[in-house]
Amino acid sequence: MMLIVVAGSSHPGMAHSIARALGVKARFPMVERFPDGEIHIVAPAVEGTVVYVQTMHPYPNEMLTEMEFAVDLLKEQGAERVIAVVPYLAYTRQDTRHVDGEAVAVRTMLRLLEAAGVNDILSVDIHLHRLGLEDLSAMTSIKLHEVSAVDALAKEAGRFLNKPVVVGPDSESERWAKRAADLLGSNYDVLEKHRISPKEIEIRPKTMDVKGRDVLIIDDIVSTGDTIKKVIESLRARGANKIAAAFTHGVLSGEDAAAGLYRAGADYLVSANTINNEFSRVDVGPIIAGKLKELI
Repeated sequence: MMLIVVAGSSHPGMAHSIARALGVKARFPMVERFPDGEIHIVAPAVEGTVVYVQTMHPYPNEMLTEMEFAVDLLKEQGAERVIAVVPYLAYTRQDTRHVDGEAVAVRTMLRLLEAAGVNDILSVDIHLHRLGLEDLSAMTSIKLHEVSAVDALAKEAGRFLNKPVVVGPDSESERWAKRAADLLGSNYDVLEKHRISPKEIEIRPKTMDVKGRDVLIIDDIVSTGDTIKKVIESLRARGANKIAAAFTHGVLSGEDAAAGLYRAGADYLVSANTINNEFSRVDVGPIIAGKLKELI
């Protein structure tokens, strides 16, 4: 079966990495924006299975629109199946309706991509906290697939640390902390929040003493960095030695997000390259390519 890798504009390097791991060449359509902001795409004819690569950062709305246009064009140009590789899948935090009239944005996003012609979505460490992958899959006819960067992140951070305690910043991150601890042959803890006053919250380990220990904080996504900053401050107050924070998706919104982590006491930051930033030391292209080989 013919396989073609096509790059969106958000992360051409990721498309190149995936294509190289698959032993094929990536194609790079022309994507430009007219003065009024309209997206203009020109792509060559294709056939067979197309892997379309587009991460949804830094402008998720624009990346989503470009993806819809591109997939529809690829289907029109001859693609029989389109696997959308979306390393950072946005809108997954908007997975339920908390108040009347609120949009369940992830469901709408999936409907839009389904209408455009996406057959499969492959993502990395999807932000699945309230819902599981099965729940998300029930929203769409698109087949959803997930791979994880946690093993590679733990190995990279482990080179900097000595027999670290692995810490998850909250109960929702326990699956990542357990996996990393198993890989490093260490133990793990998940932090819990204690409210001191209406405006003050303390974050501390449930059971583990971190005094004098190296610590690896691991999570799937760091957005503003506020939670991880409080975790680092709490660990520092309890006498932790070297502290590394590893995360799959380095959104790091706000000019002070990364600096705030260092200011709080972080010694080492590492993320996957699902989003391009200065901490993207783990290339998930080969991991994604390995999963694609199973799907094709």
